[in-house]
Amino acid sequence: MLAVARPSPILFPLYATRFQQNVKIQIKQKSISLTDEYQIFVNNKLEFYAVSESLKKSAKIDFYKNENLILKLAKENFGIRANYLIQDLRKGNQIFEFKEINNIKLVLKCQINEDNYQLFGHNGNKYSVFKNNEQIAFWEGSEIILGEQDYYEIVANDDEDILMLSTFCICIDNSKSNFKNELSLFSFNIGFNGRMLREFDKNWKPKELNSGSV
Repeated sequence: MLAVARPSPILFPLYATRFQQNVKIQIKQKSISLTDEYQIFVNNKLEFYAVSESLKKSAKIDFYKNENLILKLAKENFGIRANYLIQDLRKGNQIFEFKEINNIKLVLKCQINEDNYQLFGHNGNKYSVFKNNEQIAFWEGSEIILGEQDYYEIVANDDEDILMLSTFCICIDNSKSNFKNELSLFSFNIGFNGRMLREFDKNWKPKELNSGSV
């Protein structure tokens, strides 16, 4: 079992105050040597962690909960397109495809059984997540990055699959971060600036139904 470091990167809180009462998912990424590590917190409690294989070009990431392997990611192609196979070991070893269908307008999709997920990128570092044409979540990434310590904060309906939402976010981070300058101590990620397919809905707020699925 690979021992995972517990780094304490500099954080840049985004929507913590406004949505303190809702499900807040924090993803903290750090590169150590040639390995990417992700810590996934739910309402400030560490729930999952993920570790990539040592060679980034392989783009394979394993997700753990309490040291038990629960999900695997495998990139389908080399390049910046976020095309991955998601192997969900929680549900009978099911495999789903996560596809970037438009890398200019930043549109992605994933069909999980009867649920159709669509993701839309927005100007800045924001993405919105829709399930069956209804928004269920959004996230925003930090603009200031220390080394390769990316930070994302997801706000979601509290009855959604938290692990799967986190997986979507890591798919996009992994596909894009392979092309960053790893030697820079500080870098700036101002996100995208252009005419996206869907505008970011500033008025959307998550539903509070139950404790969510982890």
